[in-house]
Amino acid sequence: MKIEEISLFHECFGSVEAETNDLSKAGLSQLQQSSMKFESKVPQLEYMCLMMENMVLMKKLQGQVYAGFQKLSRSKNVIDRFQAMTEYSDVHIFGEADTQMDENDGINYIALPPKSSLVREWFLVVDAPNFKSMMVAYDMEGFGIHEVEENRKFKGAKTSNPKIVDQAVQLLKPHTSSIASLT
Repeated sequence: MKIEEISLFHECFGSVEAETNDLSKAGLSQLQQSSMKFESKVPQLEYMCLMMENMVLMKKLQGQVYAGFQKLSRSKNVIDRFQAMTEYSDVHIFGEADTQMDENDGINYIALPPKSSLVREWFLVVDAPNFKSMMVAYDMEGFGIHEVEENRKFKGAKTSNPKIVDQAVQLLKPHTSSIASLT
């Protein structure tokens, strides 16, 4: 499947068995659930991703980490965390190439074409032998709608179901080689 056609949200959201809940005022225990469907804003997504990132770093997980930031520039605030993950895992960051990234920092950057479905998605997939987890959220509004970007609305799913995580990996993995990212 061409990278322009991939949508983790559309491929995986329906596979998560849960009711969709509004997480805009959710407590930490709600955000820590291993499987859920949700509507939320940026701060809740950041917290869910932080928990998954901490698992990679604290458990020194050896595997693959796939992250989608919509735009590569959106990864700059947390790039140190992802660089630290490269000590244990292969890290792949997807996003629209709206800024120059350091090609020598150990991270594999995959530039998304502007018309790619993944440009509207924020995701984090951790695929290690002893830990599998995925969060994907579809940006329902896009950039530039809110004065404060943290108010953007997303609809998504989070799961640790190995079959769903494997499904996401099978969609992303073919596009992580340097040759694939150029086409």
